[in-house]
Amino acid sequence: MIDILHDEEMENQIFDSVDFSHKEITAKEISDSSFIHCNLDSANISRSRFEKVVFDECNISNVNNDMARLIDVEFSNCKIVGLSLYRCDQTVFDLTFRDCKIIVCNFSDAKMKRVQFINCEIEDSYFQNTFLFESNFSGTNFRNTLFNKSDLRKSTFEGATGYTIDPRENDIAKCTFSIPEVMGLLSGFDITIK
Repeated sequence: MIDILHDEEMENQIFDSVDFSHKEITAKEISDSSFIHCNLDSANISRSRFEKVVFDECNISNVNNDMARLIDVEFSNCKIVGLSLYRCDQTVFDLTFRDCKIIVCNFSDAKMKRVQFINCEIEDSYFQNTFLFESNFSGTNFRNTLFNKSDLRKSTFEGATGYTIDPRENDIAKCTFSIPEVMGLLSGFDITIK
């Protein structure tokens, strides 16, 4: 039987309803695996590599992800709090978020071409100097989330709400937006719309 706390390499594993809160999952190689209904609150995943891993209905709050690698990782129906991608040992990410609640996360300086944030709630989070070319934010609700000096070219915000993106500070060429939410692009200007 695989023991994630002691084995260094794990492949094709399913971790179901396991409590990893405050556990040391450091310097591990985990691939082609699933975490379902797991609690990773304050877990230490530093220096670990997650490749082709799915997190489904997990609590991923305040994890220590220093020097971790996230390659082709999908988060579905997860609560994600305090994730800071700039602390990972990479700048390019292939991530998918579906129906997740994302709170106080920092995506600054990450390269996330074609990242998927589908039907998520993103609150109090930061996208600064973030490469988000051809990304998909469809159906996502934003609250108090900053986009600054980010490359959003060819991204879609169809059905997304609550975003505030200053087109003077971000590259939004060929983006797709929905009406009336597209009016959020004008919030940085001192104008009245009637």
